[in-house]
This record gives sequence, C-alpha cells and structure tokens, in this order.
Amino acid sequence: MEPEQSSNDIFGQLFLTLIQAISQNRFPDKFGLTRLQAITLRNVYRQSGITMTQLAQKIGITRPQLTRIIDTLEERGLVSRHHNDDNHRVINVLRTEKGKKVVKKHMDLIQSRIQKLVDTLDDEDQKALVTHLQETIRLMEKAGIVELGVEKN
Repeated sequence: MEPEQSSNDIFGQLFLTLIQAISQNRFPDKFGLTRLQAITLRNVYRQSGITMTQLAQKIGITRPQLTRIIDTLEERGLVSRHHNDDNHRVINVLRTEKGKKVVKKHMDLIQSRIQKLVDTLDDEDQKALVTHLQETIRLMEKAGIVELGVEKN
C-alpha cells in the first residue's frame, strides 16, 4: 500500500496533468498563435480592459514580455490598447470583435476535442468526472488558487 500523498504532491500532480492536457492542444497553431499569445488573448477575452500590469501578473510574465505579445496581437487586430481615462500612465488592454471570434473558435475546438475524449467514458464515470471537477474548481477558487469570475461579453 502506498503512503498517503501530501496535498502538495496532489496539487503538483493535478497541475502537471492539466499542463499536459493543455500542451497536447495544438489548436493555437491553427490560428497562428503561440501558446503564450493564446493564453494572453484568452485572459483579455475574459477581462476586457485589464491593465498591462494586472495581465502580466495573471499570466506570470514580465511587462516587457507582455508588451511584445500585445504588440503582435494588436498588429493582428485581436486586441487594442488604450490609456486609462483616470490615469494616463495606466494602459488597459481591450478585446476586439476579431479577437473575440478567434477565442470563441479556439474554445469550441478545445471543448469538442475534450468532449470526444470524455464520451469514451461510461455514463457513471462521466457524471463522476463532472462532479469532481466542479468541486475541485469551487474549492480552488475558494482557497484563492484560481480566480474565475464570469466572462463578460
């Protein structure tokens, strides 16, 4: 019998598993995006108007790295930058209609791929998976591990 895993070990395993699932997703290539560009675009989609500082912190990259990514996304018409009305030193990143369409198509492809894989499970296992994932997400949000919030249209 294996010794009980610590919560650190379990979280590590969970995050590695999620990273593996995400890295197996080759869809950003279809849109001509790097993974980091796709992550950035998704975060702007979720929180249009986010500041450059907040976005860099959320993604876990430096401001200069983010500036290069936003430059590319803005050149492609996927996001736009505007100086904050209250503080002109603060730059907000906004989604565009074109960026919104790309994120929607990207998410539809991911969800379709995942659904095909989940469909290989029997009904009981599918229900268990959904229940456990919902509870995991709820508790991770409650603990402050993730910040979800509702997507704005």
